[in-house]
This record gives sequence, C-alpha cells and structure tokens, in this order.
Amino acid sequence: MRVLAVPVRIDALWLAAERNVTGPVADFSRLPYLDLRSGRDVNQDQPFLSDAVLCAAFEQEFTLPPGVHLHWSLPDTLTRLTHGDEPPRVPDRWLVTRTDRDGGRARWVVESDALRDEGDAVGYPLTPDDPPGTTGRPYRRLGRTLPLADWPGTDVDRVARLTALGYGEPSFAASYPNSYSVFGFFDPDHRERPPAGTRYDLLGFYSRGDFDELARALAVGEVDGWADQIADRLGWSTTRVDGAAPERMVCVGRLIFDEEGVTTVPPGVDDSGVRIADTAAEALAGHLGDALPGVTAESMDRLLAALVSADELEAAALDLPIRLAEARHTGAFTPVAAGLRWTVRPADAPAQTDAGMLVAAAGDRAAAPARERADLPTELGDLLVALNAAQTAYDRAGADVDGARRRLFADWHRYLVCAYPPPGESHDYPDPDLVAQYLRQEMTDLDALLAETGEFPPDGTGDTLAHRLLTALRAVEQVVDSVNAAVPDGLGYRLQQLPDDPYFVPNEPVVLLTGASATPSDRYGRDDEHPGGVLPGAVLEVPAPSDAETLAQLGDRIDAYLSSLDEPHPALRRWTGQPWHPVLLHWEVEFFPTRTGTNLGPDGRDYDPGFVEASYRLPHDGVELTPRPGRAVADAVATSYTGVTVLSSAARTVLSTRILRYLTGAPLLRRNDEHRVAGAEPITPEQARQEPERLLRWCADQSDEPRLPLLAAAYAHLAEHESSNLAQSLGGFNDALVMHRLTRQLPVADPLGFPGDQQLAAEVRDRVADQNRQAPVPLADFNPIRAGLLRVARIRMVDNFGIGHDVPVDRLATTDRLRVSARPGWVELPPRLAQPARLRLRLLDADRTDQPCSGLVESTPVCGWLLPDFLDDGLRVHAETGEWLGTLHPTSDVDRPEWALWRAAPLSGVPAVEQIDNPGLRAVVSRLRAHGPGRVGDFLGGLDDALDAVEPAEAGAHLLRARLTGRPVAVVRLTVGLELLGPPPIHQDWNVFREDLGRAGRETNGFPLVRFPVRIGEHGRLGDGVLGFWRHQPDGALDPDYHDVAAMAAAGVDPPLRLAFGLPDETLTVLLEPAGAIHATTGILPTVSVRLDTAHHHDALARLETGFLVAPVLTGADEVGLALAAEPGRSWTWRERDATGWTETDDPPGPQAGFPTDLTAREGWLALRSSPPAPTR
Repeated sequence: MRVLAVPVRIDALWLAAERNVTGPVADFSRLPYLDLRSGRDVNQDQPFLSDAVLCAAFEQEFTLPPGVHLHWSLPDTLTRLTHGDEPPRVPDRWLVTRTDRDGGRARWVVESDALRDEGDAVGYPLTPDDPPGTTGRPYRRLGRTLPLADWPGTDVDRVARLTALGYGEPSFAASYPNSYSVFGFFDPDHRERPPAGTRYDLLGFYSRGDFDELARALAVGEVDGWADQIADRLGWSTTRVDGAAPERMVCVGRLIFDEEGVTTVPPGVDDSGVRIADTAAEALAGHLGDALPGVTAESMDRLLAALVSADELEAAALDLPIRLAEARHTGAFTPVAAGLRWTVRPADAPAQTDAGMLVAAAGDRAAAPARERADLPTELGDLLVALNAAQTAYDRAGADVDGARRRLFADWHRYLVCAYPPPGESHDYPDPDLVAQYLRQEMTDLDALLAETGEFPPDGTGDTLAHRLLTALRAVEQVVDSVNAAVPDGLGYRLQQLPDDPYFVPNEPVVLLTGASATPSDRYGRDDEHPGGVLPGAVLEVPAPSDAETLAQLGDRIDAYLSSLDEPHPALRRWTGQPWHPVLLHWEVEFFPTRTGTNLGPDGRDYDPGFVEASYRLPHDGVELTPRPGRAVADAVATSYTGVTVLSSAARTVLSTRILRYLTGAPLLRRNDEHRVAGAEPITPEQARQEPERLLRWCADQSDEPRLPLLAAAYAHLAEHESSNLAQSLGGFNDALVMHRLTRQLPVADPLGFPGDQQLAAEVRDRVADQNRQAPVPLADFNPIRAGLLRVARIRMVDNFGIGHDVPVDRLATTDRLRVSARPGWVELPPRLAQPARLRLRLLDADRTDQPCSGLVESTPVCGWLLPDFLDDGLRVHAETGEWLGTLHPTSDVDRPEWALWRAAPLSGVPAVEQIDNPGLRAVVSRLRAHGPGRVGDFLGGLDDALDAVEPAEAGAHLLRARLTGRPVAVVRLTVGLELLGPPPIHQDWNVFREDLGRAGRETNGFPLVRFPVRIGEHGRLGDGVLGFWRHQPDGALDPDYHDVAAMAAAGVDPPLRLAFGLPDETLTVLLEPAGAIHATTGILPTVSVRLDTAHHHDALARLETGFLVAPVLTGADEVGLALAAEPGRSWTWRERDATGWTETDDPPGPQAGFPTDLTAREGWLALRSSPPAPTR
C-alpha cells in the first residue's frame, strides 16, 4: 500500500502523583435519563440542561493519575472547518509504541471511534446517527485502548462521524481532558521520570478508505498532478512525486525523553503582565509603549492605531486627526450583518465602482450614449423604494423571529428548572404547569409571526412578507427588463443586491497576557510556517493494517522512517520538560454600573430616560461619550461575571504585518532612492518582507523622522518576544450583562417527562431551531447599557492538559482612554449597548413626503438652494434645479412688519413665499421669514461664519463664485434613528419572570426609552458640510429653533438631538454645503455619514444664477453698456423693469467708444448664469 506520511506533534505530561486539573468542557454522566435495563430514573433531580454538565470557570476537579499522559495534535487541515462543509473526518486508529532505553517495546492501539456504554473513556453525547446502546443513556463512552496483541478485539459500536470538533466543541481535540481516550494515551508504567532515551512513536490511520481525507482530495482531480493536488487542497508536500499517487494517508510522530527536564508547569520565571483594551492590537501597542524606551504607551497606541487604520486613511486628504479618532472608535466594535438592500446599476459598471453611487454616476459616459437615450421610467424609483421597504420589513421580521426563538428557549430553560427543582426548593419556583401554559402561548405567537413573515422565495400565493417582497422584486425586474429590451446588449441596467448598513456590537474587553507563561502554543495553526507554506510529508510503501501482525509490520516501517529523519523535523520532538501550551483563558471580573438613573436603584427598576445624559456628555469635537465631572459615579455594589474562552496570538502577527506593510511603502522607496545615489542595489518589497533586516537597520538610523526608528524597534521587539504574548476577549461578557450565558447547549428534551411533557418538548424544539446558544442567568443584574467600571478579579491560563496558571492581576494596565485615575488597575467602560444596534441616516426624497431616496439620479434629496447675497444684503432662494425664485431681506415686510421682506426674482420669481413649489424649501423660507428681519440678519452672519469652517476636498468650482457672492447651501431632509437587531433584551430574574407570566409584555426596565445624544454635523471638520438644522415636529412642521452647528460648538452645549431605540426616527431639515458630508455621532455606536451624490448638485450649481442689483447706471438712451469681466462657461444677462414689465438683455454690450450724448440713469439686475451648450452639427 502506498501512503503519505504526515507529521503530527506528540506532547507528554509526566506526573509522579495525582493532580487535579481543569476537566472536560462537560460531564455528560450528570444528565438525567431513563435506564432501560432497570426501568429507573437516573439523575432525576437534574433538568436536562447544559448547566448540569458544564465545567465551571476556575473549577479543577478532574484527576489525572500518575504516569505518562500523551496528547497528540492533528494536522491543521483536519481541524479546519470550511464554510458550508462538514468538518473533515480524522484518523480513528492510532498505534502507540513505547521503546525503552534498553530496547524493550510495548504497543497499544487506540480506537478513537469506539462507542461503549462502560469503560474509562470520555463521555460523548449521542446524535441521531450514532448507535444508541442498550442503557438509554443520552451519552456513551468514546474511544478505547487495546494492547496490540489483543487487537482488533471484540466488535463494538462506532461513532457515526469522528472529527476534531467531537460533539461540536471547538476545543475538543485541543484539550486532553476532553479527548484523552480519543487523541490521547495514558501509560501508567512510568511513575518515576522516564529514563533518557525512552521514546513514544505514533502512527495514525483511517479504518476505512472512504473516510480518508487524502483519498477524498485526490478524487476531485481539478489540479494537474497528484502532488500539486495534495499541496493545494491539504497543505502537505512530499519529496517523491514519481509513480502513482498515494492511496491513503497516515499520521506519524515521535517523542524522545532527554536527560534532564523541567518538571514544573508552566516552566520559567513568572513575569506575567496583564493589559486590557478594546482590541488586541490596541493592548499590544500599549505594551510596546511601556517596553520601548523614549515613548509612552499612549503615543505608541496612536502611532500603531494609525497603521491599523491605514487602509481607511490613505485617501483622506482632510481631517486626519478626527478620521483617526473615528477609526479607533469604530475599531472598538464588531459589525453584524443586517440584511440586504437593492439598487439598479449600469450593466457595464466596473466591478470596483462604489456600489453606493447613483446610476447616473456609474459607468463610462463616453462609452454609453445609448444608455443616455434610454431614460429610466419615473415609476422605477418608487418601485425601488417599495422593494427596499419590503426587504427591510422581511429582514426585521426575521430578526424578530430569531429573538422570539431565543426567548422561547430561555423560558424552556426556566420551565425545566421549575419542573425539576433542587431538592426541597420547589416552592421557590413558579408552578411548572403555569410555565408550560406560558410556553404554549409563546409558541402560538411565534407561529403567527412565522406565518406573517413567510420564507423567501415563497411558494404559491399569499400575503406574507416574503410574498410582498417577491411581488416588489418582480415589479422592479419587469421595468428593468423593459428598459434593457430597448438598448444594445451590455448597455442596459441590472438589479443588484447589496448588504444593508450593518449593526454593530461593542467588542468585549480584550486581555493581553505577556511574559514567559504567555507562550503561544506551537501545536496548532503552524503547519503553513514550514518551507513553501506546506507541511512536509513522505510517500512510503507499507503493508495494509488488517490485523495485529500487519499493523506491527506497518509500525516497524514507520519506526524505520522516523529513525531516518534528521532533527529538526515536525514529526520529531524531544521531551526537555513539562509542556506548556496555554489553550483556554478563565476570567472573572466585577462590573460596577454607573449609579445615577440606573435600573438597579432602590427607587425602582426602570432606567431614567436621562440615564446616559445625566452622567455623560458628547463633546462637540469628540466621538466618545465622556463622564461629566463628578456625575458618572459607579455603584458601590458590583456584579461578578465569569467565563472561559480560547487564547490567541493573532495580535502580534497582525501588528507585525501592519508595520512591515507600512515600511515597505514610502519608507522603502526613500531608502532605495538613497542607495541608488550611492551606487547600491535597491531591494524589492517582496525581498523586504522576506528578509526585513536591511530595511529595519535603515529605518533605525532615520533620526529626522522619529516614527521610523520607533516602528523598527517595535517590529524587532515583536519578533524577539513572539513567544511571550497571548490575547483574547472576555468572551461572553456582553451576553452576561443581559443575564445570558453564551455556551454550548443541549437539545431541547425532557427525557424523564410524561408523554405530554415530551410532546411539549418536541413542540418547543421544533420552534427553537438553532437559537439555543444562550441560557438565562436569573441570579445576576440586568445591565443592557454597558456603562461603569470594570475590575479584573482573576485570570487563569489553562493548558492542553488542563493545568491552570493563575496570573497576578495586581499590576494590570490599560489604555489612557480606559484608565480610571483614582483607581489603578480598574477600567473605564464608556456607554455601550450589550446588543447589536445601529445609528441610521437616510436622505429623504425632496419631492415625496417621508420617502427615502431611491438611489436613482431622478430621486434627489435637495429641496432647493439658499445663496447668501452679501452685496445686496439678502438670502437668495433657488429651486432645486437652480432657478432663482426670490430673495429674503433682513428688512421688514410692508404688510407684516414682524416678518422679513420677501422680494420675487426678476422674470422667473414667485411673488409669495407660499407659492414656492417644494414643501421642504417653502417650510424653510417661511420659518426664516417668520423670525423677522433682525434674526434673518443674524442668520446670514451665522451662515457666513459656518461656511468659513467648511472646505471639502470635493468642493470644486462652485467655491469660485464666493468671490462675487456667498456660497450655495443645499436644503435637504433626512431621518435619523437608532435601531436594535431584533427585540430588546429582557430581564431574566425569577421574580420578574413570575410577573411576566401574568402579563402580555416582557420586562425591559425601560431600556428602549433611554435617550442617547446624537450630534449632527462636525464643526471644525473641513469635510463636514452641516451648517445647521431644524427638527420636525410630530405634525411635520419645522421646529421654531434653528440649531447652528458653529454656535453650538462655540458655546459647548449638549447636542439637542436625543434618540431612543423605542421611539420613532426624527426628521430633520439640514442646511448643507453640497460637497460636504453629513456626520452623525452618538458615542455608543460608530459615527455614520451620508453625502450628496455629484449628480444631485453638479448641474443645479452650474445653473445657479449669481445676480446683483446695479443702480444707478449712466448709459446711452438706446442700450445699456456695461464693462463686464468674462467668465468661462457663463454669460451675463441684464434685466430691467419698464412700464410693461421685465425686459432681459443677454450679453449686454460694452461701453461705447465715445461719451454718450443722451445719458440715461438706469437700474436693473445683472445675472451670471451658465452658457447654453453650443449647437451640434
């Protein structure tokens, strides 16, 4: 048989005496079940819940006996899950050979897939595909070990599918207590330290050829050459590529005991450090600031944060400091997919074109004259809006369904506790029959929600949200198809599906561990670090293992192969001391919520709606909510939370990559230029990435640019200490704040219940589906708003053998932003939400009340234009298309002295404000007129000051007109709101649940009504165009107060806008510099922004007339003669009123050569407007 031998790593823990360690993730022997042999209930006082079987954090009740414990890893390829695929099968037979120093040999076979009812093996919960056994237990024992002489032994049941995840636990194969009888072996013969030269050889293989992942990969046959197929699909190489492809793969490894070794765990001096931050990269940057001379942690954090956000900042020509602050703030969140939205795009739009651009702005205009003649029907915009509304409704209903499923599972969890209470405590819990009735009502409500939502694409006819979505989709498709039928192929349009604006959930605090004990394990995820990025293997000719004799022959052949290898080799290891491979992080923290207005106060359990603004404020130039001096006081009573998560060393790799990527850009070009001048050879970016030493030495000498030596030192430090930092978030902390425990849950079942109870379990199981990942924690506090202080109480690293190492937390460090000045080692947690949420801005169509823009060029948010006229002291008002309608002057109206004066524009003007067509523009002008002449004058002055602070990079030629008059200001409408993903979290306390049983709603402690400040606009940010805004009243009218962004920033007042998740969106009318963006900032979520597309203002601004009252002018009697400057692309017009009305003279002639004989005094208007295009032949 021709096989490919693939290396695996073996580690050995030698114990001279028993040792208690962290046990397996779950002890399934605690589960209740009906024993089929005796007919008796077992563990009848335990509900069928994961709480009964899960190992608690910091618990060490699993005993390892004295002797040698072997634990082997698997090739990385066999541990990785590809999206949409099942986990790969792993070898299920392992030959373990111990060779003593005197040549004596003992051999055993580990059958990893053996399922038995009894025996010393790991507990394994059964799936429907696994043999059930004869006891009725919901679990069986997985794995058995036989002496080679007794193999294959008696026939036993086999697990249906053996993978590295076991029953679905990510740490199953990585943890010896989880898998000691599956991917491990215990040798009790060595209570004394094994003599030097003792070795253990390992051979793993599949019991069936159709299970073999190598055979599966070669069967696809999409890559030329079997060696290339193996390297491409499995990441394994071979030194022999001649002959036929290998039929099977085997795993091989050897461990040799050396003369001496450290027997303490973990080995080395305890110099552990702990740092907490929002992200792992931020924590590591702070650590570098402390470790490197001549730099502070905060300055290093800012520098490396700029590198982390370099991709987002590379194109930023303006406002770099605030962009960086926003990027760092956004980095403290994780996006969560929100659903879909639809748009119509040109069929030939380049793939890299921004999907948010308008149809008219995409594609190559020069290549699409046919498209320009194929105008999109006017109804398409309304249909597209209706489609997106239907999609949003369907997506939100889906989130509500998932939320209802999660609530149902939480209540099922409580039902089982009520049905199977701890002995003597049944009176402490609600009546289980009452809870069962409540569950049935929940299922009825969920069924109604499912029936209303439907499933897309729907079958048949109906009126579900899915049917409505399909109807709206077909309507848009029909219009697009009709347009495309009239144009050549490739020049039409296509309906495109895009991801909707994401929700965001705050990152859980990240713990960075440094020092000798924080050594990343080299057992996992390192296969691609070998030459060529593949794990080196070898093709061997071996006998097929059919019985003990042939397996022994195969073992001898592998023994010879391993003996032929030279060290270092990934298959060869030497035992020089107890291994230390930290895998898990156990944590315990105390959370002290902000006191004022909290839901935990003695006066009531509802949040004060002003809870956040009472203790925090949003600075006019900041992106984070900051404590009000003396107000944001944490409660004296803390809630403790614990959890377990997997450790990672990814922060070092990411940061090193970022540093090197930056250095191989502009710094490398500068270095190469200097070396070319000196006659030296340059180095390529690829060479610098492979061997960065030359580039780093050059950077270290660049004293004129301090950041280069600093980055070189940081990279060198990371390389030198790559084996001494680990990081991970406090996984499950956000869930714990809302009284949930995020962990693996058991299927919904009631194995000891009566038939009616089991029927209820089946009905709940069908409706819960896969939303059973969170269990309620009733004995905790409800903190849906994460605001307060955090103190780390305990940190423990746990290695692959379950041995724990407690890390001192008395020297804990954090970032400047999270540091609590009066309490060293504590962490400030600014306000965040424990649930995914988003802040949403939507521009409204100027011609349709409360309808968002469709994304087509015909749908514009611009209601009209305001143009300050400082020559004639007025505010000119223009229609959306640019036509001049009239001017509002800071003088009194003759008929209404309390009003400002409205004067219609010559020729095209409207005589009265009430006759302005667009209601949004009309409302603005009416509100300004009603303010009176004095306030209009103040408004003009404030508008001028605000415009001085705005200078977008994309402003373009319309700024040139400011030489003659003011800059145009767009009037736009938008909505702003806060949205949760799914229903709000509910209180899980037992007493609250009792009350919920008797009412229709669920207790949220008033969380959805808590107001959060939202700042519209960024005064001082050149790229932000917001000058001010009005809020809309419930009836749609403008609020009397105009909120001037510049004035609010100067006064340092709080933003006037306060939103809540349980309140409707707010509508605003905004005055906007058209090339600037609209930014909305709330602190609890990343800043969001929208901007006008060029198509919404380019043509209108080009048509915008610039006019002046000119009087008196002395000219001849027959015609006006004026000395006017030429403006490219624009022409002058003279307008003059006579007895019959207004007359207009285009391109008025210049002054006469001689002095006019018949002088006439005239007055009129000079207007500068776009020249009409030249006629084409």
